[in-house]
Amino acid sequence: MEKLPVNPNCELSGTKYCAMLNMHTCAACTVRDSENKSEIKSDLDLYETLLPEGGVARLFESKDCQFCKTQVKGKRRGYAILDMAHPEPRRVQKWLFGTRPARIGTMIPVQMSVCTKCRRRFLMMEYLPVVVPVVVGFIALIVVSMDAVKNPLVDLSMFAPFGAWIVATLLGVIAGKLITDGLERGWRKEMETDVMRHPVIAEMVNKGWTPITAKSRTKLLFSKSRLAKGLGTGDGEQPLE
Repeated sequence: MEKLPVNPNCELSGTKYCAMLNMHTCAACTVRDSENKSEIKSDLDLYETLLPEGGVARLFESKDCQFCKTQVKGKRRGYAILDMAHPEPRRVQKWLFGTRPARIGTMIPVQMSVCTKCRRRFLMMEYLPVVVPVVVGFIALIVVSMDAVKNPLVDLSMFAPFGAWIVATLLGVIAGKLITDGLERGWRKEMETDVMRHPVIAEMVNKGWTPITAKSRTKLLFSKSRLAKGLGTGDGEQPLE
């Protein structure tokens, strides 16, 4: 583990709280100017209780892919990142008509080792539902622009070419979803296609955590390198007091 910064003017310096914040330098620390360090300690103690048993560092420290279900797992070739939020610690947020409880009290990037194959499949699941209708719509636009197709349609109605393009694009949307669903079903035997079903993530959900990117199909971002600064990015548990 990297040596913690030493600052005699900060009561967090050299403690487990400094290690949990994992900012590497005092200059980069987001709480260095806080006058209420006791509240920060209390918040970090609460954060510890909200984590799954064993913490989240094991997910990115593992050299094996966290999504492979096969007996021989793929080797880590990058990281899948799932941004998770928790309403604790409760905070009051100012807004236009007064104050209200803030929706997010804590947010961390949950980083998970991922192999090349699983990463490629996740990206396909994310983008195929968009790519297929775009490609179909583009091809349909070219086809309905051809005189051999356009003229008979215009004879029926001046809006017929546009209607035909809309129908083709909608069929592309349906095809994209069906193709992606079919691929996902086929991949389930070899990999965990839904990150929310991963045991550690499922435990976090049971403790009140929710993904930030809820509208995304995979809810994941990918990076070749690991995030190494901030809450939730530090190494595994260390014997610090």
